[in-house]
Amino acid sequence: MAEFNRLFNRLFKIKTKKLHILLFFQVIAALACAFFTYYEVINWHIRKNPQNNVGILPEWALYFVFLAFFVIFFVYFITPLQSEKFNRSQTWRLAAISDGQFYLVNVLSTFVSFIYFIVLEFVTVMILLFSSYLTDKPVVYFFRDLLKSILRNLDINVFWIILGTIVLAILSCFFLYFVISFFNFASRAILDFVPANINGAVVKVLHIVIIFGLIWFFFKIQNIFVYQVLLSVIHPTNYGLNFSSSLPFAILANAISDLILLSSNIFLINHFYEATEHK
Repeated sequence: MAEFNRLFNRLFKIKTKKLHILLFFQVIAALACAFFTYYEVINWHIRKNPQNNVGILPEWALYFVFLAFFVIFFVYFITPLQSEKFNRSQTWRLAAISDGQFYLVNVLSTFVSFIYFIVLEFVTVMILLFSSYLTDKPVVYFFRDLLKSILRNLDINVFWIILGTIVLAILSCFFLYFVISFFNFASRAILDFVPANINGAVVKVLHIVIIFGLIWFFFKIQNIFVYQVLLSVIHPTNYGLNFSSSLPFAILANAISDLILLSSNIFLINHFYEATEHK
């Protein structure tokens, strides 16, 4: 367990180092967009844009939130691809734990680093919004009206929907990580049975064909499992809930799919997926 925690901390520090740099550039980019929206340059003179009635701090917060959607999606899709580099590395696989445990450490550190980045985004937005709240009266009125609207429409069903959506989002993160690893591990395992004297270009084409074949096979099996097996046992309309009854079913189906993929990936990395050292 000590080696597990030590390796987790090392991987987490490595994976979050570049995220700090990405957040810094996002803050600067949002500030630049706010500056050139709030001010205008005419004959090499900078003056306030008369058509802009919003303060520069609210503009900064607005552009940061706008960029956050793109940056978070970028990090969401790039982090599992980066974690596969650790799965392929002979150096990292020499850690004093089993390959299956190393895979778990790698996945968990990737997920925690992604959540850590979202928390950093949220904290930065709160700082910008709080600064806008202290310096811009229209922002104060906006937040007062927004708070009154939320309190007026607050309902227990809304709370459960938000909670269920968060759980589903977490399971979907793990699903992406697991499915990328599954395609990587399974295709490499199948290619191990290909004769070594085959041309490299043919192997790459075969690799692509195998990946698409595995994608088709996986979603075919998932479709059969979810809609013909699971749906026949647990039907969404049998929940008897007042809010979106498909949400608990989606959470259950996603959780089972994650467990199946996780078990498959641990089996493949323990028995078929060998690391290689790239020079």
